[in-house]
Amino acid sequence: MDFRRAIEKVNKASNILVVSHFDCDGLCSAKILIDSLKRAGKQVKVKIAKEISLELISEIEKINSDLIIFSDLGSGYLSLLPENREIIVLDHHTPEKVQIPQNIEQINPVLENKELCGAGVCYLFSLELDRKNQDLIDFAVVGAIGDNQIEISENKKIKEKAIQLKRLKIEKGLKIFGHVNRLLHESLRNANIFPLNNDSHVVQFLNELKIDLKGKPKSYCDLTKEEKEKLTLEIIKERIRENIENPADIFSDIYILLKQPKLLSDALEFSTILNAFGRLEKFDEVFEMLSGNLNTLERVLAEYRRKIATCLSWATKNLKNFRKTENILFIDAKKNIDSNIIGTIASIFINGITDKKIVVGLAESDNEVKISTRSKEQKIDLDLILSECCKKLGGIGGGHKEAAGGKIEKGKEKEFINIFCEYVGE
Repeated sequence: MDFRRAIEKVNKASNILVVSHFDCDGLCSAKILIDSLKRAGKQVKVKIAKEISLELISEIEKINSDLIIFSDLGSGYLSLLPENREIIVLDHHTPEKVQIPQNIEQINPVLENKELCGAGVCYLFSLELDRKNQDLIDFAVVGAIGDNQIEISENKKIKEKAIQLKRLKIEKGLKIFGHVNRLLHESLRNANIFPLNNDSHVVQFLNELKIDLKGKPKSYCDLTKEEKEKLTLEIIKERIRENIENPADIFSDIYILLKQPKLLSDALEFSTILNAFGRLEKFDEVFEMLSGNLNTLERVLAEYRRKIATCLSWATKNLKNFRKTENILFIDAKKNIDSNIIGTIASIFINGITDKKIVVGLAESDNEVKISTRSKEQKIDLDLILSECCKKLGGIGGGHKEAAGGKIEKGKEKEFINIFCEYVGE
């Protein structure tokens, strides 16, 4: 990727507006840009957005700046971007097929048939500004994990560089969430790998293994090597007794950030934390947290968990009412699930609640319907399908092959579902 023209634009500017996406990758992208631009002596303003829209463009046109940098969004809506402002687009989504105006400099790995998360693009850009920005690689790693791309294409190079810089280490461990900061019995209770999901049963199981849970609270990473080995063996035995397929399939990589505070050191947990702040639209608080103020962390996470639990409870109770095909589940939530949360609910469903290969979530927001799609079917390209389906109904859509989002006018949900089924069938 050639950053020369983009760097020239930055060097000429003194007052820069960063517009970035509200998910983990977008927030990591914004953090990298904010720090690297401020280190270069630039005045920086930040706008976090759910998507590119005419309303957003109207808002940013009123903000005084010499240069606008769009990160983790922009490529799919090049024709909507202002024509009278200097613009850089640092994105990794499929670009809109239009003639790019002279005022826009677009840098996107897709144009070179490469895959790299938005934060990864911003990190490489920050290195072109100053090689001293290598410490910002932590956020490129978290952004890639947040977008489920850490082991794919150019993201692997970022990961390997972070290890070389001694900012990241990778360990093999149990396929659970919260290796560093969650209580061990809670992590096991919520894990798909573990047949026991009752607190008392899990605690009893651990006590029988002589893993002491009294005194100082223990996470998985607090265990000794011997305790981890004993726990692993007994979980496999338990899975065999329960006749679970592939009983030894219980391992995953643990990505530990060596220079971050303990609460943010597990990169997967970190990505979930950022998504929580983003989905709750706690944008001021998230950048305070990324600057070292962790005071709001537990409060925001507790609020996010309550919201997810409420939405998930409603969705599971109404599962029998949702339209289904052989391979697709449609969660038509109306106003029962926040449009910021519907993508998370779709992810939870496809990763553990349903055996369908595609999950489509729909949630109302004002006069629009937000659509979030997730897929485990390799033959399906949700980016392409959602773009076409939404366009047919006068809306917009796009994203990635495995996960994409869109918007349509309220009242067109049934029509959308029918069209989506036709496209997936083809």
